[in-house]
Amino acid sequence: MSSPTAPQSARSTQLPLLRIGLGSYLPEWLILAIAALTRFWRLDYHSFWFDEAVSLQWAGAGIAYTWEKTFALVEEKHPPAYYLTLHSWQRFLDLFGLAQQEVALRALGAFFGILTVLGVLLLASRLSGRRTALLAGLLVALSPALVWYSQELRMFQPAATAIIWGIYFLVRGSEGARVRGSEGANTQHELRITNYELHTAHWLGMIAALTYALYSYLFAAFALPGIGLSLLILCWRDGRLRLRLFVEGVTALAITAALFLPLARNAWLINNDQSPRGELFGGFFPYLWRQLHTFTIWQVDWPEPLIVATMLFFALLVGIGFVWPARQPSAVDERLLLLVWTLPPLVIAGIMQATNANVLKEDRYYLFLAPLVLWAAARGSVQLGERWRGLGWGSGSLAVALLILALPSLWTPRLYRENWRSAAEYIVAYQQQSESIPAAGVIHADYLYGILAWYLRPHYSFEQLPIYNNFAGPITQESLNAMIPALEGIEKSGAETLWLIQSHLEGVDDQQLLKAWLDARYPIITEQSPTGIGLIGYALRTRYAELPPLSPSALYPNVEVAPGLILAACEILTPEVAARDEIMHPPSGWVHVRLWWQATQPLPKDFQRMVRLIGSEGVWGEKLAREGELFRLSPPSTWASGGIVRDEVDINLNPATPGDRRYPVVVAVEDADGAISDQTASCGEVMVR
Repeated sequence: MSSPTAPQSARSTQLPLLRIGLGSYLPEWLILAIAALTRFWRLDYHSFWFDEAVSLQWAGAGIAYTWEKTFALVEEKHPPAYYLTLHSWQRFLDLFGLAQQEVALRALGAFFGILTVLGVLLLASRLSGRRTALLAGLLVALSPALVWYSQELRMFQPAATAIIWGIYFLVRGSEGARVRGSEGANTQHELRITNYELHTAHWLGMIAALTYALYSYLFAAFALPGIGLSLLILCWRDGRLRLRLFVEGVTALAITAALFLPLARNAWLINNDQSPRGELFGGFFPYLWRQLHTFTIWQVDWPEPLIVATMLFFALLVGIGFVWPARQPSAVDERLLLLVWTLPPLVIAGIMQATNANVLKEDRYYLFLAPLVLWAAARGSVQLGERWRGLGWGSGSLAVALLILALPSLWTPRLYRENWRSAAEYIVAYQQQSESIPAAGVIHADYLYGILAWYLRPHYSFEQLPIYNNFAGPITQESLNAMIPALEGIEKSGAETLWLIQSHLEGVDDQQLLKAWLDARYPIITEQSPTGIGLIGYALRTRYAELPPLSPSALYPNVEVAPGLILAACEILTPEVAARDEIMHPPSGWVHVRLWWQATQPLPKDFQRMVRLIGSEGVWGEKLAREGELFRLSPPSTWASGGIVRDEVDINLNPATPGDRRYPVVVAVEDADGAISDQTASCGEVMVR
C-alpha cells in the first residue's frame, strides 16, 4: 500500500523495482529482450576505432595512474569513472580468458543499454502509466543511436544510464518512506512499520548514480539544474511543499554537488584555458533539429523528403508529449518534469557556447536526453490514443516501425569509422600468401598503435611482425632525421615488405614527411583505403640473384614479352574477388598480382607493363598506375642482366564485371612511344564473384 504522499494516477500501473513477475509483466520482459537483442546483435561488426582504443589504453593502465591523469582532465578530456569501470570489467573477463575478446568487452555497454531501458520502464510507469512506459521502453530499446553507443567502448551510454537511474531514485525518494503491514494486523494502523531503510537507499542510489554520471562524462553536469528543479516539483503537492522530503532531496543533491566540485573546478580551468570562444546560442535551433534526428532515425540513407516527413512526425509526437495535458491528472504533472529534465541541459549548452564553441559540436554529447525525448514521443502517442484510439495505435506503431527500419543501417560499411580489422586482415592475408617473401615490418603513423596490434597479434608475435611506432609528437624534418636510422634498420633486419599505416595525421604528420621519405626509396606494391585508414605496402627488397621458391599456385610463363625482358613467373594473391568492394577501396574489387621479371640483356629503353583482366566481351580490369610503382622508381633500363626483379600491381575491376565467372590475367608491356608488345603472357585466372 502506498503512502498518501506518493504520486498516484488512475491510469497508472506501477512497476516494482525488484519484483517484475514473469506473467503479469510479460510485455516488460519482452521489451527488455528486444533491448538485449538489438544491443548484442552483431556486437563485433565494427572494429575498434581510435576513441575505443583510448578507452582500452586508460582501462589497461593502473587504477591510481588512470585516476590521477583523467581526474586532472589535462591528458584526457573525460573523467575517470567509466575507464575504471572498463578496467574492472576487463579484469573480470580475464578470469575467463576473455579480456581480449571484442564481444565480451563491448558487452559492458550492452548491459548499460539494457539497464537504460529498464530504468525508463520503471520511471515512466510511475509518472505516465503503463501504456506510456511500454511504448517509451520499446522506443528506447529500438533507438539506433542508443543501440550504437551501447555497442561502443565509450562513456556516453553509461552516463545516460546513470542519469536515468539517478532520476528514478529521485522520484522514489521524493515519494517518502513507504509502509507495510505485518501479517495478522487487526487494524489499519496496528503493527505497521516504516521502511525508512529503503527510503534512504533511494537517496543514496540517486547520489551514487548521478555521481557516476558526472565522473564519467562532464556534460552530465548540465542535467543537474533540471534535476534540482524537478525535486521542487515532486515535493510540491496539494498546494504545499513537503518540506521534510524536500530537505532530504536538497541534502542528497548537495552531497552530489560536493563530490563533483573538485572535478568541476578542473573542468572549468581547462574550459577557460583551452576552449575557443563561440556565439551565444549560435546555431541553437538547427542543433535541436539535429538532436531529434539523432535520437530517432539517426544515420539512415533514406530520400531527403522521407527523412523530413519522419522528423516532422516525431517532432509532433514529442511536442504533444511535452504540452498536452492528461485526461486524468495525477499528483505530479509529468509534462513539466519531462520539460525540466530535457530542456535545461540544451539551454545551458547554448549559453556556454559563448565560452566554448565546441559545446554543441557533436550530436552524441547529449545522448543522455534521448530516453527522455523518446518518452515524450511515447506520451504524445498515448495522449492521442486517449482521445482518438485509432490515432494512438497508428502513431505508436508507426514510430516503432520507423525505428526498426532505421536500425539496419548501423551494421553497414557506410558507418565504418576506422576499419582497423580489415586493415590488419589484409596484411595477414598478404603475408600468409607470400611464402617467397615472408619477412615484413609495420610502421604505424598515429597517436597510438595499440589498436592495430590488437588485430595483428592473434596471427603474429611482435618478433614475427614488429610494429615500429615512435611518433610521440608532430613529425618535422628534424624529428624524421632522428628516426631514419631506425627506419633503415627495418630493411637491414631482413624484412622484405613494409606496411605503412596512417590515421589521424592531423597534428602528427600534416605534411606527409614520412610517406614522402618512403616513396622516394621503396616501390609501392599496393595502396588500400579501409575507412579512416591509409594502408600502403612497400617492397623493401626487389632484386634477387635467382627466382626464390614460390607458392604452389605460382605460374612460370617464362615468356619474352619484349626483347631481353622475360616474365619469369607470376602469382595471383587474390584468386577470388568480388567485382564490387565496399570496404577496402569502394566501389571496385581489386586483383593483386606479383610479377617476377628477368632482364636477359641490358635494356636500351624503358617500358610500362600492362596487366589486364580479360573476358569474352573485352577488358574488365586494368592495372592501377601509381607514381611510386617499380617501373617508375626503378625503370627496366637500370636493371642488371640475369637478375630477378620483384614487381607487384593491383588490377582495378569494373564494378559491373559479370560474376560467377573465371577471367584470365594477361600481361604485356608498352614502350615510351605507346607501342604495345605483340607477345603476351598469361598469369592464370581469377574467379569474380
